Amino acid sequence: MKKEMQIRLVVGTICLLIAVYVGCDLRTLYRQDQLWGQRVLWFWLCVWGSILAFLGQYITTLPQRNKLLGASILSGVLLAGGFMPMPTFFLMFIGFIPLLWAEDIVSKERSTTSKWTIFKLAFNTFLIWNLLTTWWIQNSSFIAGMLGNTLNAVFMTIPFIFYHVTKKNMGQRAANLGFLSFWMTFEIGHLTWDISWPWLTLGNSFAHLPSLVQWYEFTGVFGGSLWILGINIWIADGLFKYWSQEQPSGSLAAVFIKPSIAFIVPILVSLAIYYSYDVTTEKAVEVVSVQPNFEPHYQKFSIPQEQQLTRFMELTETAVTDRTAYVLFPETSFRGIEANKLEESQLIKTLRAFTGAHPKLNLITGLSTYIRYKEGEPRPDNVYTYCNSTQTQCQYRDAHNAAIQLNSQTKEIPYYKKSKLVPGAESMPYIGNIPFFKGLILDLGGAPGLSLGIQDKRAVFTSSQGAVAPLICYESIYGDYVTDYIKEGAEALFVITNDGWWDNSNGHRQHLYLSSLRAIENRRYVVRSANTGVSCFINSRGDIYHPTNYDEAIAIRDDIYLNDKVTFYTLYGDLIGRISILVSIWLLVSMLANGLRGEKHST
Repeated sequence: MKKEMQIRLVVGTICLLIAVYVGCDLRTLYRQDQLWGQRVLWFWLCVWGSILAFLGQYITTLPQRNKLLGASILSGVLLAGGFMPMPTFFLMFIGFIPLLWAEDIVSKERSTTSKWTIFKLAFNTFLIWNLLTTWWIQNSSFIAGMLGNTLNAVFMTIPFIFYHVTKKNMGQRAANLGFLSFWMTFEIGHLTWDISWPWLTLGNSFAHLPSLVQWYEFTGVFGGSLWILGINIWIADGLFKYWSQEQPSGSLAAVFIKPSIAFIVPILVSLAIYYSYDVTTEKAVEVVSVQPNFEPHYQKFSIPQEQQLTRFMELTETAVTDRTAYVLFPETSFRGIEANKLEESQLIKTLRAFTGAHPKLNLITGLSTYIRYKEGEPRPDNVYTYCNSTQTQCQYRDAHNAAIQLNSQTKEIPYYKKSKLVPGAESMPYIGNIPFFKGLILDLGGAPGLSLGIQDKRAVFTSSQGAVAPLICYESIYGDYVTDYIKEGAEALFVITNDGWWDNSNGHRQHLYLSSLRAIENRRYVVRSANTGVSCFINSRGDIYHPTNYDEAIAIRDDIYLNDKVTFYTLYGDLIGRISILVSIWLLVSMLANGLRGEKHST
């Protein structure tokens, strides 16, 4: 025991010293207006490593505590190693098993539920997974990013606690079902509530391998989540039964036979669909995607807009032809434009002149806009209040992250407001229900982007060339949400984004790969235009082509094929996720009924 404490002290001290060194480096780079790269990852890993070293002995009083902690850490590493863009995707199918083993040990050692012990082990697993996979969000906002990683780990821990409680009260078979349903209930809930961060939905793990999940056109990502969860619990259950026998019957390899079949068959089905699916249709249009490459932290919002517009037009002219049907500019390409006075903007007039010189062309661009309201005018609840120093004159602004379409065929300007907002950056979760915070954040000047205006219905930009969906950044990670554009008639998906906030990390790559899933689910071509990150074309099988490099100013051009057919997933959305909610409710009601009757499963 004494030697163990000495080892913990040495490891914890080393981790803490490294964290202090990296933290000082982060502070120096911040003062020099330089980006952090991967330093935030090493900072928080060392901080958490020191916490585990100093306090890990308090996770449980069980004699196997070091093995339990090691299993918890291993699960986090395996889940991170199996998630996109890692090539070792197969690790997702065993990633939960060490944590399930730890839960099984705790359950057998305690006659009652051990929710606090299970919470600590599961939280450790999911925090490590979050840190290793989405650490890059802290390059955008250091404190908010770490808070997001921590909260997401807490949220992930809740369905695992429900699995543990179900096992203690209803037995292993019911718990196995609960392991599937509770987790997918969490995932579908995470898609819909205000603190929404569905990035680590299990089905997203294969986004970089579209040939393996062509059946997402029927199931969406919840088919992938069910696949991963089912094989994990199947293998774990088989192993625990095998290990519990005093004289095991059969070989250990037999435990893996049926799960291996369940792993291989969906892949074979997907490959059959992939190689037989024809991505072409009768209607092809030429599209130009522009990547202007303005670094968002220190460049984009300080360079004059006239200078930025010059780069946009120079890049566009290098790629546009007489056949070009669409030119796509990224999210918030231009800012400070009054949404109800678009035609009065000199920038809009310049873009109008460009489309006038190309009669067949539609120009779609992202804008940062606002609507100004005077004192006494009816206005939305989310407006910002700007007052002079004496508070005698005030302006009220409703800010939007918007997209518009311009062409020479009509004077009307279709206008769409981004409606899936990034929590904390573009919206304050539940701010409409908490008057204190609304007054504190908005009425005291607010922080731009904390409560942007949205719209209830998806918009599709139509013209003689076709009908396209303007997806703005974060919106492209929501599968069921994107189907609403298709139901409105979208024949292709145009994603405009600014992925430079995360530096050259896996963040912009993961965001890119998620667009491949939207292509498969709806069988639509996707065109991406990023301020920086990756701009590219994605066909309706999810294949990415003509990808740009990070930190590159360029315009790319190619044909895409428009499609007006709808898939099963487009029609029914996240059906598997909704069924999981019903199963979860049934399990909870059954546990409650058993409790009222005084029944309890004996383990």
